[in-house]
Parts: sequence; C-alpha cells; structure tokens
Amino acid sequence: MASLLTNTGALNLSTVENPVKKISILVVEDETIIGMDIRETLIDLGYDVPAVVASGEEAIERVGELKPDLLLMDIVLAGTIDGIEAAQVIHERLDVPVVFLTSHMEGDTFQRARETAPHGYIMKPAGRDNLYSAIEMALHRHDLETDLRESEDRYRALFENSLNIVYLFDFHGNLIDANDAALNVVGYTRGDIPRLNFASFLDGVHLDKAYSVLDEMRATGALIEPAEYQLRRKDGSYMWINTTASVIRRRGEPYAVQAVAMDITERKRNEEAVNINFDKLRKSMNGIIQAMTLTVEIRDPYTAGHQKKVANLARAIANEMGLQRDQVDGIRTAGLIHDLGKINVPSEILTKPGRINDNEFSLIKSHPRVGYDILKTIEFPWPIAQIVYQHHERMDGSGYPEGLSDKDILMEAKVIGVADVVEAMASHRPYRPAYGVEAALDEISRHRGVLYDPDAVDACHSLVKDKNFRIEIAPER
Repeated sequence: MASLLTNTGALNLSTVENPVKKISILVVEDETIIGMDIRETLIDLGYDVPAVVASGEEAIERVGELKPDLLLMDIVLAGTIDGIEAAQVIHERLDVPVVFLTSHMEGDTFQRARETAPHGYIMKPAGRDNLYSAIEMALHRHDLETDLRESEDRYRALFENSLNIVYLFDFHGNLIDANDAALNVVGYTRGDIPRLNFASFLDGVHLDKAYSVLDEMRATGALIEPAEYQLRRKDGSYMWINTTASVIRRRGEPYAVQAVAMDITERKRNEEAVNINFDKLRKSMNGIIQAMTLTVEIRDPYTAGHQKKVANLARAIANEMGLQRDQVDGIRTAGLIHDLGKINVPSEILTKPGRINDNEFSLIKSHPRVGYDILKTIEFPWPIAQIVYQHHERMDGSGYPEGLSDKDILMEAKVIGVADVVEAMASHRPYRPAYGVEAALDEISRHRGVLYDPDAVDACHSLVKDKNFRIEIAPER
C-alpha cells in the first residue's frame, strides 16, 4: 500500500536536526500499514515513537506506562471506544496533549472532539510538513498552557496562603473570590461569596468612598494608593483595614479589581486611645493656661481681658500671614499668658493712676524674665517660655530684656509684640486715656520694619482695614 504521507514540497524537512532530548509520541492507529508509515515518518523527523497501538483501550493502558509527550490519535478505532472517548479518559488522568488524526470530520464528531480540548487536528492523507507543523504547534501550545497553569498555581498558592487579606470583586462591588485570611477575618465562608458585595461590609462614607474608587479604577485602570476603610463583620462588629487595589484585565479590558489589605484595627484603637489622652492633656493644659491668665488679671483688674484680646488678635495676624497651624496654636497659647510675669510687680504699680517713675518701670520691664522663669520648666508643644521672654524685643534692638534684634527674635514673639502694642494703645489704662485703634495702627505703621515685623504689621492692617476685624477695646474704669 502506498504511503498516505506525501511530501508536498512546501517544506524541506530532510535536514531537520534531532533534538537533544527526543520528543516521545505514542501513535494510536488501527490500520497497521498507516500506523507504521506514520511511525517511520516521525522517526525520520527526529521524534521518538515508543509504540503504535490499535485501540482506545490499549492507548489508555500504554499512556500511563510510556508517559509520552504527545498522542497522535486516530478518531475511528477498533474496539469498544473510539479515539475521542479514549482522549477524554486520558485527559482526565494525565496532562498529555492530543492531536487527532482522521479522514473525515462530521459536525457531531467535531463537537465531541472539541470537548476533549485537543491540541490539533490532522486530516488524512497528511503531508509530512503538515504532520510536523501540527505536532510542533501542539507541543508549543501545551508548553504555553503548562507555563500559564504553573503561573496560576503559584498565584493561587500565594492567594490562598497569604497572611494578608486578599479579595477580588467586579466593578459593581460584587465579591468574586477571597482567600481564607479574608473570609476568616470577616466571619464568612466560601459558600457565602456569591451573595456578598460592598454593602455587606461597608457603611456610609466608607461605602461611598469604595464605589468612587471603583469608578476611578474602571475609568483609568490605575493602581489606587493605600486607603483605610472600616469593615463590618458578619457578626456586626467592626474592624479597620488598609487596602491597596489594582485592576485585573481580560482581553485588554478592565475585568475586575484585586485588593490586598492589612488588618489595622489594633493600630486604630491605639491611635484613638492616644487621641483621647491627648484631648485630656490639651484640656488640662488649657485649664492651667486659663488659671495663669486669671492670676494676672486678679492682680491687675485694669487690664482684665488684655491677654485674651492680644491672643485673639495675634492668632488672627498669624493666620493672615499664612503661618503654619502649629505656629498659630503656639502664638495663641503664648498670647494668653504673655504677661504672666506681672505677678511679680506690686499691684499698686500696676494700678497706679499717674505717671510711673523709672524704678517702677524697671520693675514692670522685669515681667518677661519672670514669666520665662515660671514657664521654662513646663514642657509645652511650643517654645512658650521663649515667646513670653521675647515679646517686648524690637527689630532694631531697642526692646527688652535682652535687646535682641530682628533674626534673633522668634516670629511668634514678633507677632505677639505687634498685637500687644495695638491692643494696649487702643484701650484705656489707669495712667492714660485710650489712644484708639487708628492711633495704634499709625504707631505700628510708622515703625514698620524698625520696631515691628513688616509682615505682621501688614497683616494687622489688612485685618482691620480690609477684612473688618474688630479689635476689642477695654472700657474706661
């Protein structure tokens, strides 16, 4: 019988080099002559053919023994099962690619063959080059599938065994999959997954935030920076997670979102405890500051409220200047007690209705240093003692108690210095009537950049002239 495998001339395969490790092919063909022809051709092409078998039953038996790299399987075989049924059994047991060899392919037969996931088809009579091409393509496809499957297995192992919370969901917020760590932490089982979505875990602003992130990811495909969410467990209790999400694509299009999260519940509890303690400390500190303020005002009723008014004006000036929030807070606190050192000045001097002499003024000028000595051992979040010490220093060095100049004076002290002068001049004092707001503004303007910081002066003017800031004036007693 003439060989059914003819050289078409399309490929010159006579010089094909044998691979270092020959590919093993089991031929399943019930026509002996055709089977031997196929075997000789395959050997000539450089493959190893350990056997040619004639039935599906024998193919199933020998494939486990020989462990070939590929099966070349005729569909119509002698015996009780055909090549398609044999391929199905082999496919369920072993990972061996199958290429069907057949002389005809009817619709029903083709559909049955497809269900076994074959790696190719060769129609009889097949040319030598077609046989070689079909086998090599099948082997290449099988290698790719093996690599992909191994990659998926590695991913699945990482997914399942990760100690982190890992979950997948679609762009409607429906849960697709989750690892055991994720399910355990929220109290659900794998059987619950099909009915779970964002609303199962998130409330209020956290739910709105999650859907907003989904919309952004679907539109941009971008990785989302870590974000914190409060998660509701199945039992109704809550936990906190920090999660990072990335888009998974299918055929180039966004398909789903994978998120990796960490349980930060303990950290959030600690932060809450710290915040509570901080609030308590802040309230205690404010109480102490208020007590200090009242101590000064009790001894000097004519300037009652002066420190609070200076603090409010200084804070407004600092905000207008654009200083940092921390600096603004320090300025307000220092403003509330900037005259604390006056407790060392005899009350008769503080309340003296007439002009004070040089000795009396020297006692008054000592109040920044006394205030510093009282405050220097207290650990404030800001340099309160230094601000109080410097609030009467002037840019040209003419101030007291140290005669500091410009760069040696804290900005906080410069701001309080401007606010102190404006409030004092605008209000009534025992030894003089009130000069008024206009006179006070004129004073700081005339000495802008000489005695007073120009930015603080400009901010004060802007507040009063442009933004209608009202400077409280102490009434005449």
